[in-house]
Amino acid sequence: MKKLIVMAAVALFGTQVAKAQLSKGDFILGGNLNVSTTTDKQKGTDNKTTNTTFGISPKVGMALNSNWVVGVFANTEFGTKKVNGLKTTTTSVTPGLFVRNYHMIGQSKFAFFAEGNAGYHFGTDKTDGNKTYTYNGFSVKVLPGITYFVSKHFMLEGAFGGLSYAYDQRKTEATGAKNNTSAFSFDFPKEFQVGVNWIF
Repeated sequence: MKKLIVMAAVALFGTQVAKAQLSKGDFILGGNLNVSTTTDKQKGTDNKTTNTTFGISPKVGMALNSNWVVGVFANTEFGTKKVNGLKTTTTSVTPGLFVRNYHMIGQSKFAFFAEGNAGYHFGTDKTDGNKTYTYNGFSVKVLPGITYFVSKHFMLEGAFGGLSYAYDQRKTEATGAKNNTSAFSFDFPKEFQVGVNWIF
């Protein structure tokens, strides 16, 4: 009897794990949300700088098989900076494409993934309601992460910063002057994002 119970439990657990993997044709809907606020006050003065950032990054993907997913995303970021009462707002949008490769960890519900993505971004800066800068550019990124299959239709994930390259062109509205910048970043130990995904 004990053997029968153990075998039934193993069979049930195995079935749940198998169902918790991706299958060809599955659609994934999810994204990340981030909010941050920092305040910097110069000692001995009334000078104070406050930065507030809010961002939401939805994404939709389709599983080509149990390991590969391709899809689209749209990162959005809205920031506010106050320096001694002077308010500057920043709006940024980055639509793009991504591809992921998942590898299940043994018989668990955990999987490692590696993602590559590329996007085109554009945005504006406004000070006291007046447009001061516009900018556009592109970025590419490779990042690692880990996923936990809570159920057949729901996943939790964590992604690390990874390696990225970005190119930006910033235009000063008052003069029309343009400034181009490019940068490589290695943010693996500095950045961590948490997200959720639904599987249909």
